[in-house]
Amino acid sequence: MRVLISNDDGKLIYEFLAFVCIQAHAYVITGPPSWEESPFILPFVEHLESLGWDVKVCLPDSQKSWIAKSFLIKDDIQLRYYNRSTQQITTEQQDKTDFLLLTGTPATCVNIALHHLFADQEFDLVISGPNFGRNFSNLFTLASGTVGAAMEGALNKKKAISISFCFSNKQPECIQNCCETASDIVQHLYRLDMPWPTLGVFNVNIPMTKERRPVHMTKFYNTHYGSLFKQDKHGHFHFKPDFSNTHQDPGVEGTDQWALMNKYVSITPMVAALQTAHVDDLDFDVDSLNTKVFE
Repeated sequence: MRVLISNDDGKLIYEFLAFVCIQAHAYVITGPPSWEESPFILPFVEHLESLGWDVKVCLPDSQKSWIAKSFLIKDDIQLRYYNRSTQQITTEQQDKTDFLLLTGTPATCVNIALHHLFADQEFDLVISGPNFGRNFSNLFTLASGTVGAAMEGALNKKKAISISFCFSNKQPECIQNCCETASDIVQHLYRLDMPWPTLGVFNVNIPMTKERRPVHMTKFYNTHYGSLFKQDKHGHFHFKPDFSNTHQDPGVEGTDQWALMNKYVSITPMVAALQTAHVDDLDFDVDSLNTKVFE
């Protein structure tokens, strides 16, 4: 199976070494894909490769959470390569397994990867993730860059799956279990003897546990939030949301929030499209506005 992987956490922390930069255009990073912000991408890719999958990776070169499916149209997108063996970021590809890093959004990464960087290859799936943290309910899903990257895949006629791991811990046993669970779900969905939903994306959330947990097909839980920002003493606003009430909400049985609160695996089918609101009177009495046209 050939898959394209992206995410929205893809930050690689690196130090600039002047003499290396000048001589070889290389940067030595302080570790693999950031353990602080993107701890799951490397073990997930390695797990898929151990299954014999052909995996191509194209990531944002910095943290892009909460950016949804956006494009920053004035950006000058630059490409670099991360080599897993040397742990270097270079301007030239060193190995076919190098991660590709773009100075763009998750959706940008998927679009450029499909139409330019890997234009000569046909992918079975676009997988976005594993996200560092849950993407559930309308609140987080609409804002998620991880989900946005999967939606970009769907809008480019690819089967797409968004995967998120809860961030309760980073124990190797838990990460391995999540990777195995995720790959089993991906294979199951891909091989189903049924048509893939048009513009369909499956949003998968997996709890961070050492043992397998029950899997549930779910719906989105609809909820609300208040202010996402706090003002400092200088009058500047900073993104500091308080989701304590949201995270304590038990949700409604059958929803993704309910599943995650019970440490179940949640699979929510969604569509990369806007839907009209379901109301009894869809015309909203617009005929009364038309009377003014003829006055």
